[in-house]
Parts: sequence; C-alpha cells; structure tokens
Amino acid sequence: MKIKNHPLDTCDNDNVEITFETDSVVSLRGRMLNYRPGHSVVLFKESPETLASTIGRYITKKIYEGKRCPYCKERLFDEEKSCPKCNMYLDFTSPDIIKILKDFKIGKVIERLTGTEKEKIERGLEENKEMIGTSEAMKKVFQLIRKFAPTDYPVLIIGETGTGKELTARAIHERSNRADKPFVVVNCAAIPHDLLEAELFGYEKGAFTGADKKRIGKIEYANGGTLFLDEIGDMPYDLQSKILRFLQEYTFERIGSNETKTADVRIIAATNVDLDQAVKEGKFRRDLYYRLSVLTIKLPPLRDRGEDPVIMAKYFVERYSKELGKNIKGLTADALEVIRDHPWPGNVRELINTIRKAVVLTDKEFIDVEDLDLKVKCNPQGSGNGEDILNLKRNIEDLERRLLKEAFILAKGNISKVAKMLGISRPKVYKLMEKHGIGEIPE
Repeated sequence: MKIKNHPLDTCDNDNVEITFETDSVVSLRGRMLNYRPGHSVVLFKESPETLASTIGRYITKKIYEGKRCPYCKERLFDEEKSCPKCNMYLDFTSPDIIKILKDFKIGKVIERLTGTEKEKIERGLEENKEMIGTSEAMKKVFQLIRKFAPTDYPVLIIGETGTGKELTARAIHERSNRADKPFVVVNCAAIPHDLLEAELFGYEKGAFTGADKKRIGKIEYANGGTLFLDEIGDMPYDLQSKILRFLQEYTFERIGSNETKTADVRIIAATNVDLDQAVKEGKFRRDLYYRLSVLTIKLPPLRDRGEDPVIMAKYFVERYSKELGKNIKGLTADALEVIRDHPWPGNVRELINTIRKAVVLTDKEFIDVEDLDLKVKCNPQGSGNGEDILNLKRNIEDLERRLLKEAFILAKGNISKVAKMLGISRPKVYKLMEKHGIGEIPE
C-alpha cells in the first residue's frame, strides 16, 4: 500500500485526508490521534463499509498472502477468520469488525481487536486466581489442579524458581474441601536445619535452651487444612523420616513430649531440585519421594509457554498502571518482541518485577524496550544505543555468564552440580568461572 500524500506532521490533526494506492486510488478522511514518524495513528471518519472494502481488504489480503498470523506468527494454512492459536481476528473485510475497532482507544486496538484476549485473561483470573496462561502447557496444569483438588492425597509440584509453585498449591487448596481451613506455608530452604523440626512439630516448654514456653508447630496449626512444604528437596535427611511417618499415620510428637498427637493435614510439597537424582545420590529418601510423587504437577518454565509472556506482560501493565494511577496505554511492538524473545531465567517472578519496575519508572504512554531494561541485562557492556543487540559474540557471552551464575546459585557452589546443570565438564566450569569472574560460594 502506498500513501500518495503524507505530510502528516504538518497537517490539521482534526482533518486529515490521506490518499492510498492499492489496486486503485482511494482518498480517506480522518482525525490524527497520535503522530510518531513512521507510526502515525489516524481514526478514519469514513463508514465501516468503506473502510472494510479498502484498507480492510488490503490488510486481509496481505495476511493471507504471508500465511502467518501477524500477532503470534502461527502458520496459516487456510483463509481463516481468526488465528487457530491466539484467536485474534485476521479478516478485516467485515464492517462489524471495523465498528469494533473504531470503538477502542488508541493503544488498545491490537490488544482488543475482538476482546478475545482480554476475556481469556479475565476468565483465567476468575478460574485460576493470579495464575495467567493460555498456552497448552498451562492448560494441562489447570486441568491437573482441578483433578487433584478434590482428593486428600499428597501433591508434588516441580518447577524452576519463579514458575508459581506456591500459587499452584494455593489454587489446589482453594478448590478443595479444605478451602475454609488454614493454608500454611513452610519454606524448608529458608529455615535453619536445626530449627525446621521445631517449626514443623512444635515443642514443649524447656525442651531445649530458649524454649521458655510451649509452642504448637505448623502441622498442628494446619489441622483440617493444607501444609505447603516449599523447597522440600532442601529438607534435612533425618527430618524426612519424620515427615514420612506423619504422611503414613498422621501422628507426631512435639519436641520434648512423649504424647502422640494426630492432625488431619493434606501435604503439598514443591521443589526445584531433581528429586529422582537426589534419591540416587542418597540425599533424599526414596520412600518419601514415592509417597509424595503419586500426584505430580510439573510447571513449565516461562520460556516454554508460547505467547504467555506477552499476554501476561499486557495484563500486568494494565494492572500496575491502574494501581499507580498512571495512563499507560500498553507496550510498543519492539517491547513485546523483546519480551517474546527473552529467556526469563527468573520466570514469572522476573516478568512481574520487570513490568512493575517499568510502570513505576516510565513517563511515556507506551512502555518501550528501554523501560524494560532487559536489553541492558542482556548487553551489560553494550553502548546502550541498540547497536549491540545483534552482536552474536557479545550476546553469547552474556547468556553464558547469566546461565553460569544461575546454575551457581541453584547448586549452592557445588561444581559437580553446576557442570551437570550446564551439560559441560568440571574443567570447563572452572574456565568459565575464571573468564566471567565468578567465584565459589563459601560454605
């Protein structure tokens, strides 16, 4: 499509006339809503029928010729009205669709072409609380949540850091017959090993130094409800046997007491550790692993969730801009592309923090690449002017450094584990450590 006259930066914003050359020459009148060089937005005053038969027909023709959805890049095999993957409309030859477009404010046109995407998010929030996802991987997770919730069997949730393991556990609890009872969280990695037993089972007065009064444990407090054991892979080996006994008999004793108590508690555990490997290494009890893994949910990392990062980013921009009273209308196309391509090592938690920070700091109507600060993370030594974004050597080194650092944190400095996570040899790990200035974490 060629624009015959394009003095848009100097024209009267309320009376714009643009002549297009497609199969024929057509002049359309409209009002300038937003002007940016190369990205002008005009609201045409012509009838929907006229727009559908001119611009709409041209855009639809180009979409079908390209055989790719312009939103999610899904391949198209037929001239379908909407994309089979993201459900966005592809046929703009209908006057009804043009009417819908004209009703939306600038900045919402792509996001709300039919309202489908927003309805998906709202429906997902209603059904899955704060868990948002339309990918096939997340649909399977939601199905398992609904299937597992009515039972009282233990559930094991496996996933990388930041994938939403606690949210998944809460979703199971809130759909169970225990929803009106406590949901108690214990982070096995955050509590010192010598205090974790007391935290779980409680203690009697005088049971040890500093025990100046009786205290009930998390298991007793969660009676009738759900106990969520986060990062159970970090639980001390000797304590695992006591958790196993509780799972078998639902009985326990407070520290310093011989009285056996009973608690009706459902156990949901989560880990980012490969428990199967931990069992082989003698770090996790085989019988406890089998007891926990009868019902298992594997949460996919954000990088394997298709268009979910983009959908979630749009939702969180709208959510946080409302919270802060800002008038942010969305994200630029470049920003969405960066979000789509970013590996998200911190998963959903990283995405949320990135969007929240961008909303707080930006003064623009549309969040751009610079606001996301992801380019800086990928190119910390770059010039900041965007020239390094295609520098293959620098990007590979930055990815190498980021993955090494992430593996180091997850492995707590264990070189053998780092090598296994990265799929390389120990000598290669040492060379990369020296190259990137990353040292061992002290014991």
